[in-house]
Amino acid sequence: MINNFSLSASNLPYFIAKLNDLDLSQGYVANVKLRQSTRTGDQNSLYWKFVEGFGNHFGYDKDFTHDLLRFKFLFEVITIDGEQHKRLLSTTKLTTKEMTDYIENCMRYGAENGYLFETA
Repeated sequence: MINNFSLSASNLPYFIAKLNDLDLSQGYVANVKLRQSTRTGDQNSLYWKFVEGFGNHFGYDKDFTHDLLRFKFLFEVITIDGEQHKRLLSTTKLTTKEMTDYIENCMRYGAENGYLFETA
């Protein structure tokens, strides 16, 4: 069975062969979505410069600051034993648009708390 598969022109024949091998009497569901680019190296560098500066401004190390920002802006709510909890998400999985929005939220939060980040 194929679970997750990134389709490209070069592996299309392999994918078709795998589909042909399926026992169609079982019934399957396929979901196809357009791949979106994940955050760029420049976005990641900008984010960590902000994290370091924001943390230094308040006396926090970068790991604590990173978690603080994710706790504020980058989480999903899960329910465990009937109680809701925040599960922090990773920036590595964000699309370029999502990373842009996240960085803007972090910078706005920094400004609201007295830290103005110089991007240049």
